[in-house]
Amino acid sequence: MDNIISIEEQEFTLIGKNTRLNGIFNFSGLTHIAGSLEGDVHIKDQSLLTIEETSRIEGKINCADLKVFGTIKGEIISTGKVEIFPSGSLSGVIKSQHLVIHPGAIMNIDGHTTGS
Repeated sequence: MDNIISIEEQEFTLIGKNTRLNGIFNFSGLTHIAGSLEGDVHIKDQSLLTIEETSRIEGKINCADLKVFGTIKGEIISTGKVEIFPSGSLSGVIKSQHLVIHPGAIMNIDGHTTGS
C-alpha cells in the first residue's frame, strides 16, 4: 500500500453545491466552487479555480486561471486565462491575460485582455 496518498498532504478546496458562504476567502491549490459565495475570492497561487454549473458568485475574484460553468456577477482579475463555457453566465468586469468565450455563454461585461 505504498501508493496511498494522504488527504492531509493534498492542497485543494471544494465548496459543495448546497453551501452558502459570505466573506473574504483565500484559497490555495486546486479550487472548485459549486455553492454560492458572496464576497472576495483570492487564489494565492497559480492553481486553477473552477466555478461549477450550480455555483453563483457575487463579488471580486483574483486568480491565475479560471473556468466558469456557473454564474458570476462582479469583477474578475486574472493573471492567466479565463474560460467561459456554454452553461456560464458572467456580468461585470474582466481583466485577464487571455479570454475564451465558448458559444452559448451569457456575457454582459466590460473587459480587456493583456495578451502575451
